[in-house]
Amino acid sequence: MKLLQNTLLETFVTVAECGGFSDAQFALGITQSAISIRIRDLETSLGYKVCERGRSGFRLTERGEIAYNKARDILRSARDFDAELLELRDAITGDLRIGIVDAVSTLPDFSLTETLCRFLGRRHDIRLEMQIGSPTQLTQWLITGELDVAIAPFRNQLPELSYTELCHEEHRLYCGRQHPLFDERTDIDESVLTTYPLCQRSYDMMVSLDLGTPDPKAIVANMEAMAILIETGHFLGALPVHFAESLVRQGKISELQNENLRWNSTFFIATRRTQVHRSAVELFVQDTFAISSC
Repeated sequence: MKLLQNTLLETFVTVAECGGFSDAQFALGITQSAISIRIRDLETSLGYKVCERGRSGFRLTERGEIAYNKARDILRSARDFDAELLELRDAITGDLRIGIVDAVSTLPDFSLTETLCRFLGRRHDIRLEMQIGSPTQLTQWLITGELDVAIAPFRNQLPELSYTELCHEEHRLYCGRQHPLFDERTDIDESVLTTYPLCQRSYDMMVSLDLGTPDPKAIVANMEAMAILIETGHFLGALPVHFAESLVRQGKISELQNENLRWNSTFFIATRRTQVHRSAVELFVQDTFAISSC
């Protein structure tokens, strides 16, 4: 049930997120001609064009970009409004917006899949949204309301958000098969490592150890990119043990032996403090800790 509904805005936001009319027709379940009519009606109401479409492809106009961001926020607020009113009759409905960092699917002490299975096994009418981002991005999205809950190794914690420890993730330093240290099986002195290029994540600049290289030679945004650069043999890089295990078994990368090159990061589940949590958020948090073995 949609108590607050604006078909024109919903069509516009879907078209923008699908990148054009062609893919949007399947998401909306209507024809391209019907979409065209709705977008035309919206532009007539607004008094300006929100998008350009033609042989050169689809793109939002400058005003269309602004309109899209505002329309998306309005529709999200409308869905939350619907959910809050319908919960008065003990209905669990609305959106649940979850944010995670990459490579959480193989965390040894927490299963997001099992958490979601437990949550989805409940009786509700929830629409799930999931986003992957860095801890900094997830923090910002929580504050702005783009997310309801986020799971990440939040090091810089803000008073506006509530954090509860969830589990730990062990990290080690690795090199690729073509790297000079690949076959080294004895403990490696840290001073030796400073002579080799280092790859680091943009949001996690290896604060747990000092390799004497304040300026890494490569920066990545996610684990997969890190693993690829390590595999080239040109870079040393840190990976979570659970993520690296399969690559080690395949002989693509090797751990550098030194106990000082092992450390843990702590994962937290975060929500807004000032938010009156809807039932969906509270139930998801409950299911998260029911599954976590930490």
